[in-house]
Amino acid sequence: MRQLIAAALAAFMFLPLTAAAEGEEPTEEELETVTEEEVPPVYEYELDAEGNAQLTSFLESDTFTGQLAIPDEIDGHTVDYICNSCFMTAKGITEVMIPATVTDMDDSVFFECTALTAFTVDPDNSYYSTEDGILYADGGKMLTAYPAAKEDESFTIPDTVEEIGSGAFGFAQNLHEVIIGDNVTYINNWAFAYSALEKATVGSNVEEIDDFAFGYCDKLSSVTLQDGIQSINNASFANCPLLTQITLPDTLEYIGQYAFAGTGLSCVTIPQAVQEVSYCAFGYDADMQEIDDFIIYGAANSAAQLYASDNDEENEYENHFEFIAVEDANLPYELGEGRLLSDAVTDTVPAETDESGNIILQEDGTNGKASAEEEIGSRLKGNSRVKMILGVGGCAAVVLAVVLIISFFMKPKKDDTDETDDTDDKDETDDNDDSGDDAA
Repeated sequence: MRQLIAAALAAFMFLPLTAAAEGEEPTEEELETVTEEEVPPVYEYELDAEGNAQLTSFLESDTFTGQLAIPDEIDGHTVDYICNSCFMTAKGITEVMIPATVTDMDDSVFFECTALTAFTVDPDNSYYSTEDGILYADGGKMLTAYPAAKEDESFTIPDTVEEIGSGAFGFAQNLHEVIIGDNVTYINNWAFAYSALEKATVGSNVEEIDDFAFGYCDKLSSVTLQDGIQSINNASFANCPLLTQITLPDTLEYIGQYAFAGTGLSCVTIPQAVQEVSYCAFGYDADMQEIDDFIIYGAANSAAQLYASDNDEENEYENHFEFIAVEDANLPYELGEGRLLSDAVTDTVPAETDESGNIILQEDGTNGKASAEEEIGSRLKGNSRVKMILGVGGCAAVVLAVVLIISFFMKPKKDDTDETDDTDDKDETDDNDDSGDDAA
């Protein structure tokens, strides 16, 4: 009530001098108009141990439009921190001005602010800065937030950036291509989620792509992942229906739950270095239904083979994918760049399992048994495999050996027949006839 009265008095004081001089009181409409302009946006906040205000919620997210100046003080308390998702879904904000006092923010503070075109920061702020309207932190080492309504269609992450913040590019509606430089090591969760990205190139020093980092990018069709990535976490590329091909780097060790669920993939090559593929990572549509005829390529006795038929009774989860063993699981066979051990070999080498039925993996991704090549070479199972292992010369040798063997067995058989059917006098004649026939 006191604030309202103070606002009314302030409004009266700033009326035009002519009206005050004539002793006219402001009309109710004039009072309401001035009051709305002077009353600052309303927040919920908490106090930290030092008595500073931490903004927890922007109470006008559904109604506010235009430029927003975040306050440096509320009720006598310095504002120094903005909590998780504080301005989320404030779709009317067009520009955000950050004061010098705010030196820390939580995750996804401006996620889904779809009208936001630029950030500005007080020059005295010691932690945050802007360049071309984009918000950076820690001397440019972190890209904190990219305005969702920024008009640029392509963006290259600056060399100073080492980390892309949570939800940083979320809902970027005009951004079609992003190039993530080699200095970036970490991509936070939801970083590019729901954006208009069509093409993404990830630098060689990125070690981890966090949960939902590229999730729900319904226009994303091209992703380049380079060696260096060790972990692709839960739902990192979930629900990207136009993503039909992906080459996983051979440094990859972990693939999280639903990592590529809801994509356009019909097959995938899983590198031998991968030690764990979590459930529904591949081969499931957006409704988490198993995709028919999905193919897993990989090394025998690897996490790839385990995933193809993996199951979890507690969660009613069971895979039924075709697994094809390949000679080099670090090549993307689904793109036609690799060479299969056989044209259609499924589960070429039975996996060694423990008492619980789990495949026993070695550090090199195998179970310590003979390689598929050695197994095939020793058994000589199928001409196509023999050709592949021995080469053309070896194949010729095999053909010659087969001819000699057939000849060896055929001759005794004819001699036996002669001895049975003919007299001793006729054997010589018959044999001569046989020789004549052979010559003919």
